[in-house]
Amino acid sequence: MQYPKWAFGPFVKDKKPILTPDENLTFFCPVSKKEVRWQATNVYNPAFAEKDGVLHMFYRADDAARPFSDTWGNPMVTCRIGHAVSKDGVRFENFPEPVLYPDEDECNVYEWDGGCQDLHITQSEDGTFYMNYTAWVGSRDKTRENPALNPPYVDTLMVASSKDLIHWKKHGPAFAADKRNHTRSGVVVSKLVGDKLIAQKFGGKYVMYYAHNGWMATSDDLIHWEPVPDGRGGQRSLFPDDDFAKLPYADASCEAGAAAILTDAGVVYFFNAAASSKNISALWSQGQALVDKNDLFTVLDVMKEPHLSPEFDWECKGHVPTPCLVCNGITHFKGKWAMYYGASDHVIGRAAEK
Repeated sequence: MQYPKWAFGPFVKDKKPILTPDENLTFFCPVSKKEVRWQATNVYNPAFAEKDGVLHMFYRADDAARPFSDTWGNPMVTCRIGHAVSKDGVRFENFPEPVLYPDEDECNVYEWDGGCQDLHITQSEDGTFYMNYTAWVGSRDKTRENPALNPPYVDTLMVASSKDLIHWKKHGPAFAADKRNHTRSGVVVSKLVGDKLIAQKFGGKYVMYYAHNGWMATSDDLIHWEPVPDGRGGQRSLFPDDDFAKLPYADASCEAGAAAILTDAGVVYFFNAAASSKNISALWSQGQALVDKNDLFTVLDVMKEPHLSPEFDWECKGHVPTPCLVCNGITHFKGKWAMYYGASDHVIGRAAEK
């Protein structure tokens, strides 16, 4: 395929996953008060940060499946965020326990028992790391049972921060003041400074795109976020229409993906693209869009084909019944771009710049 001049890539995939589930890892869950095999079923959708020459990977890990279904009809699991480190970006060493997880704290009402999942990480100019992660209650039925969930949250975009990438402080919902439902998967517009993606301010505000339409929000501190109104009673977004990018591979979702990177050409928005069943059978792949850096919401161009899509057997068969490649992480480690992705919601793959 032909890449536009503004796009990143091409990327070449590794032929085997770089991280797979490990049912031997155990953790005492502070909510269930039980020892759980927290990484037994799936590992996927990682995000990254670099510190002192070491690449840190944070990823969604699913525990052992229960004999009933979640919201989407898949075997019910609880998600926790694992942590692994690498000196070369290829071989990763796991920490034995999750770094962020449902606990007996004020975030429990949003996080139990679906857990913590689908995260993104950015860094501020003062060196603080901020994680936007999705809290998930597990099923819609649970929202009706719990009066504290008002309105009834299914997905809630949450924020945590860290100075050392080891200890994380939860700050609660990103949109606490707005009481906004079904918020997930938020990427902050950042710029490459050295090998780090540093959050950028525009008119004194940080800018984030989130969820399937690339809805816009702004913040003063990377913790408290406010949606940007579109002037018509709705919310400004990159893809406001129901058919999203109006392309066969991305007509059902253009969900905030690996990053939103400020470049000379504009903001390159990486998105997780889903095709509707009328085009392709619920296939998830990777797209890139160029956004006007002057207004941050006008989409100037979109890649006409996905730059990464499922092809290997381990990308097509796993936790979900359809081929699936979801990417929440891009790195510029040791001078080279690489993308890391969840394959069939089961293992983690890598694709490096040629």
